[in-house]
Amino acid sequence: MSLLEDVRSSLQEKHNGKNPALAGFLHGRLILMLIVVGIFGLIIGSFLNVLILRRGTGQGVGGRSACMSCGYQLRWYDLIPVASWLMLRGRCRSCGSRISIQYPLVEMATALLFATIAASPIPTDIAHAAVSYGIGSLLIAITVYDLKHTIIPDVWVYAFILLAFLSAPVFSPPILYSFFHLLLSGPIAASPLFLLWLVSRGRWMGFGDVKLAIGIGFLLGPLAGLVAVMLAFMIGGVVSAPLLFLSSAIGRRVVHYVSSHRARFAYTMKSEVPFGPFLVISTFIVWFSLLYGIDIAAFVGW
Repeated sequence: MSLLEDVRSSLQEKHNGKNPALAGFLHGRLILMLIVVGIFGLIIGSFLNVLILRRGTGQGVGGRSACMSCGYQLRWYDLIPVASWLMLRGRCRSCGSRISIQYPLVEMATALLFATIAASPIPTDIAHAAVSYGIGSLLIAITVYDLKHTIIPDVWVYAFILLAFLSAPVFSPPILYSFFHLLLSGPIAASPLFLLWLVSRGRWMGFGDVKLAIGIGFLLGPLAGLVAVMLAFMIGGVVSAPLLFLSSAIGRRVVHYVSSHRARFAYTMKSEVPFGPFLVISTFIVWFSLLYGIDIAAFVGW
């Protein structure tokens, strides 16, 4: 039984007039646990920023961090997740150049993700929790890197596939306890993207997205994995439609009329748009719906 289940059971007993002291104690433990996990997520998020920014530059993840504009080596008080960025108002202490908002956003997203996983009512041990945190961290890193470079590093997506495969018995329906069904779950979820990649010879869909979908299938199972893939197309359409409109002649006129500034959008049907972030967002939605017992198919009207 997870700590969250203990709290729920004790709160119910408190409501019924039984053992209110225990309920308060466990509720305090839960809050403390989520705070600790959230702080751990901030630290991991800070590491993810280093991993994302140094990938492909020839730099390792070790060594002192420095300002990318002036080379000023950051002190420990410049590296406090989120807090340092806020205190410095998003600028380098030495030269005053802007520090990307990516830093606090990644750190806060990782902290929120870790706390959400920790609060899940599904009982897991430390090993499974660590695997879940690893999966979430990889998905965040993949999302940010794909947004910046429109490519998914192989080593990251292969690590995600491995961790998703290892976590499958915990988060997937009982039928997936069969090793045969588990092996098929990844390819089944990735099959729509593979067909798009095959038919278009890579023009419509990158193979990195296909590999990412294989891991999604292992993580969620074949049916929920397919739901995540279809949901990613829906999210992509919702996001892309306004961008296409704002990039059109009419959209630019509307923006100019509203803000008295010329629109700088240059998004067309031929623009290269990373699909990985949409897959990751939909995966988090379906994954958390499984963790918290929400029927996502009924929610979206399928």
